[in-house]
Amino acid sequence: MIKITRDINKLRKEIDIIDKKIVRLILDRMDIVHQVGLTKSKDNSRIYVPEREIAIYKKLSDFSGLTSTEIQSFYTEIISFCRKLEGTLNVGIKSNALSFIGIKKIFGEYVNPIVINQFEELDLKSVKYILSDFSTETLEFIEKNNWYLINKINLNSDTLYLFSSYNNSVFESNDITYVLYDDILSKEYIKIKPNLFVNLILFKNLENFEKLNIKILGTIPCI
Repeated sequence: MIKITRDINKLRKEIDIIDKKIVRLILDRMDIVHQVGLTKSKDNSRIYVPEREIAIYKKLSDFSGLTSTEIQSFYTEIISFCRKLEGTLNVGIKSNALSFIGIKKIFGEYVNPIVINQFEELDLKSVKYILSDFSTETLEFIEKNNWYLINKINLNSDTLYLFSSYNNSVFESNDITYVLYDDILSKEYIKIKPNLFVNLILFKNLENFEKLNIKILGTIPCI
């Protein structure tokens, strides 16, 4: 029994050493992120870049052997902690438990939820994101303000969508583009009105959209 206790203490000391290395590296990452933030502030670049974060998860997945989803489950908080150096994001949400859970799942702990009853209440000078389900109100808001669909979060049987004044700029062949159809159904769709549907289309088909009467709402990077 004594030998086992000594072995555990030795292992715990090794864990302590590793933990200090991890924190030191996170501090180094924060320093570099701060430098990136200073550069972004000069050209007014966006702070939250979902396609960049997905690329990080994929690279770390290839490096570690863990899945991208497993990497995302804990790395979101590291990115969130570092992102606060660039600025805490204001995100408009409705007052319900699902929205509060969803906003933390996407952005991590360091995010500022702006709770509203209607999206028109938002000050768009300070709020560049909203998290919501698909509805007529949501659709009208993003069309009026020229916003884009940039991300989503699945919460059991529910899905919330992230909309922004910024558009995603980097895409891969397996990313999903959401488009607005009139009177057309595909395999996967979200019903907005009796004759109005949002559809999920593979990004590789996007080149054909110019020939059709289809409105592109935005593309979500696929993890």
